Amino acid sequence: MEYKYDVALSFSGNDRQYVRKVAEILKRKGLSVFYDEFEELDLWGKNLGIHFDFVYRKAAKYCIPFISSSYKDKVWTNHEIKTAISRAINTNEEYILPVRFDDTEIDGIRPTISYLDLRQISEEQLADKIFSKVSQTPDVPVTEKEQSSGGKVLLSCKVIFTERGPSPGCILQVHIVNVEQGNRYFYEPSFKLTDPLEGGPDSFYLLEKLKPVNFPHKLEHGEAVDIDYVLYKPSVDLVFSKLPEQSSVVAVVTTTLGEKYKSNLMTVEEIIKNIQFADNQ
Repeated sequence: MEYKYDVALSFSGNDRQYVRKVAEILKRKGLSVFYDEFEELDLWGKNLGIHFDFVYRKAAKYCIPFISSSYKDKVWTNHEIKTAISRAINTNEEYILPVRFDDTEIDGIRPTISYLDLRQISEEQLADKIFSKVSQTPDVPVTEKEQSSGGKVLLSCKVIFTERGPSPGCILQVHIVNVEQGNRYFYEPSFKLTDPLEGGPDSFYLLEKLKPVNFPHKLEHGEAVDIDYVLYKPSVDLVFSKLPEQSSVVAVVTTTLGEKYKSNLMTVEEIIKNIQFADNQ
């Protein structure tokens, strides 16, 4: 996946002197760095709450919080780190790379997460380590690598029927079964295309459901849940009809433990046929 920034730096203004030097070294090394002084014109006039939410949740490969006593007390750093933690939880990625000026604890950053101690390394040394980290392929949890579908996630498509007959749409249903021992908390499914639109993403989320389902969703061993996503003809015409006929879509579901499951493939042609059937009734 491509990101606008290699790293987003989150820090207290009290620690700016150290962070500025690190940011400048990283920039000279050719990394794309989100550091506020590099973004003055772009930030001018923006709603910073919304913009920082985007930066620290979606725009960077890694977030580096410079933790200190003043970091914990600042309004903006609290906003930034909460957004970053949300990204780390939702994606189960190795995303937050904490560095510390002192032993201040930050809610949401577990003490088991490895960090670098800035009392022991210089700005140049830290920049070298960040550059090396960004250059690596990020680790994927072993549990996520090893999972297979195994009937845990099933994808189906059907016409919506009401008291008056079929409606002008169809349901894309994701059926999740917990076959693992013990309970699991499942995140909301995403969908992945085998042939993305030209210049567009190959993954997406659906929003409208027949009935609400809260996520993460807890399932005991053997328990199942159906998530019924509604697709209407305009959205199908806009996206699916522009894909090659042989294209397929797969549902992807992850758990809070880092497990990852994929459903069976469903052809775009099958989805379009269901929409056309409903539209002709």
